Amino acid sequence: MQSHAAAGAATTARPDVSPEAIAALVAQGAAALRLPDHDALSLLVGVTHDMRSPLSSMLMLVERLRSGQAGPLTPTQERQLGLLYSATFGLAAMTNDALDFARGTASLASEAPVAFSITDLFRSVCQVVQPIAEERGLLLRCSGPTTDRRIGQPTILHRVLLNLVTNALKYTNTGTVTLSATAVGATSLCFQVDDSGRGMPEAVVAALATPVGGGPIGGGPIGGGPVFSEAFSGSGLGLGICRRLLGDLDSELEIESLRPTGTRVQFTLALPAL
Repeated sequence: MQSHAAAGAATTARPDVSPEAIAALVAQGAAALRLPDHDALSLLVGVTHDMRSPLSSMLMLVERLRSGQAGPLTPTQERQLGLLYSATFGLAAMTNDALDFARGTASLASEAPVAFSITDLFRSVCQVVQPIAEERGLLLRCSGPTTDRRIGQPTILHRVLLNLVTNALKYTNTGTVTLSATAVGATSLCFQVDDSGRGMPEAVVAALATPVGGGPIGGGPIGGGPVFSEAFSGSGLGLGICRRLLGDLDSELEIESLRPTGTRVQFTLALPAL
């Protein structure tokens, strides 16, 4: 007979509905049905694409509530809406990552470089993830370079840094997550995300050490196999997207796992000062 504790645990357990988990289930189903790779890819693209519209609607609704359009909010309501916004934003970002990864879409690096502020970039990233840090009781720190104004692709940088910081927060139970950028030579910056978490699984680090393919799911078949399994497990999907984007900018993602004390993820990018 099931104990009360076991029954309570069973009723409170939450299923994993992240895009990575959904994509993995789609792949498992496709493999079980022995669907051709093309049909499996179409299934994955269809699932992730259909998720984007409701997530966008949720973001718009939460933004309206946070702006006070439905009336004043209490501090508790503001905090709860901040958490909801961060969770929905992260889910939407992961859905976009899954769709881009499956389609092997054109690179964002084709966008023309523009002038931007590293401080503003860091502030934008931290505003999205700050409610997550507060909910987990973590300290989120940011440290920028002396020369703030740079020329580059802030859209790509924002997407990469948001992925890296979100992953760090996700796998850190206590302590700090630090986002920093330091000058390297006259024109480059080294971006680092350090955390005091439990460290990245060696299997994910090993999978990310393989070359990034131009096709769907790292160039491998979508119907299964080790490449697909690692790409859609845990933080692998977001990191795979980061590697692809940085590769288009002639940069490389470096991961140093210090298990069980933490992880450092860094990359160096040419960003001339304005």
